[in-house]
Amino acid sequence: MSGRYPVLLDVSRIPVLVVGGGQVALRKVRGVIDAGGAPEVVSPEVAPELERLIGQHALRWQRRRYAAGDAHGYRLVFAATDSAEVNAAVTAEAEAAGALVNVADDGAGSTFHVPASIRQGDVVVALSTGGASPLLSRRLRERLEAVVTPGLGRTATRLAGVRDRMRQRFPESEARRRDAWFALVTPEFLDAAIAGRDAEVEQHIARCLSQS
Repeated sequence: MSGRYPVLLDVSRIPVLVVGGGQVALRKVRGVIDAGGAPEVVSPEVAPELERLIGQHALRWQRRRYAAGDAHGYRLVFAATDSAEVNAAVTAEAEAAGALVNVADDGAGSTFHVPASIRQGDVVVALSTGGASPLLSRRLRERLEAVVTPGLGRTATRLAGVRDRMRQRFPESEARRRDAWFALVTPEFLDAAIAGRDAEVEQHIARCLSQS
């Protein structure tokens, strides 16, 4: 796993295919939806919860078995059936078409992996132990969940607007913008954000903007 390169993909801008209809496919579809994408599904049958997601998000569902040519035109492909033969066919075709492929229960056969992640608004934290220890990944996630809170997500969204204010205030001075940001995002400010003390966060933002 040392050769893996971590990236965050904007799946809202690329076509995504999920082949399969069971619990693994459900997790893949849900993950793509959570990230803003709209994956297409190929499977003769799907789990009830996956069918609900398909209807709720108006996803395209081809109710049939995977057929040659189905993987063409996609940039990201999940081979998530319970058949190793089908998964291998999906992988070969997707790779030949230049797509990245994730194969269920086959890390060596995948060109990308989906790490454990925590998402709160615009804040996304992904972690991986390279398959060395699933329990270590779980413990790390538990630690991080205490820090990556809904309050932190709200603060990140709020700071997106502050960034525009900073640009307007110091249109030609990158150094002054940097100093203003360091004055704003202090350890105390971060503590307030993590704890969900929104009023305190707003007060600090207002104070820093008035003094900049």
